Amino acid sequence: ASAPLAVVSVRETLRMGLADRVRAATDRELQEQNWLMRTEDAKEGIKATAERRPANFAGK
Repeated sequence: ASAPLAVVSVRETLRMGLADRVRAATDRELQEQNWLMRTEDAKEGIKATAERRPANFAGK
């Protein structure tokens, strides 16, 4: 038989760890999106979409 209190405790600990990792990944994604939106490629992508043409990305 399993120890119910220990099982509950382990599950809660695992969930907390998962929540922390999701939060860290979300924070990292926000940082990446913030700098990417300031690049020339982002401007080109938006302009190309508005003009209904393929984007010409330069890696800048």
